[in-house]
Amino acid sequence: MESFIPLIFLSMLVFVQIKKFKDMCKYLSYTYPEEWEKLSHTSLGGSQWSVTNANLSESLKTGFFSTVADEKVRRFEKFRLFNMYLMGAVVLLQLALAYLQ
Repeated sequence: MESFIPLIFLSMLVFVQIKKFKDMCKYLSYTYPEEWEKLSHTSLGGSQWSVTNANLSESLKTGFFSTVADEKVRRFEKFRLFNMYLMGAVVLLQLALAYLQ
């Protein structure tokens, strides 16, 4: 049972990150509707969610949303970075514990 604790913790972190990402998408779609329309446009007929996800991630790195001085966007970027580091640390800790046993 103890070996499932990191897996459960990682699953919770993934679900929290997905929830925060969806909340950020809703916030950006209401706050910046013109830019959001550009991000969510798909000309290939694929899933709009997958296109939006990829385009928003790229925009947060180098596009329009990387230049916006919005506090919610900055907090989301910090949360996402912290969450990824935390998940990596849990994986490394679990690998170290498995190696030691």
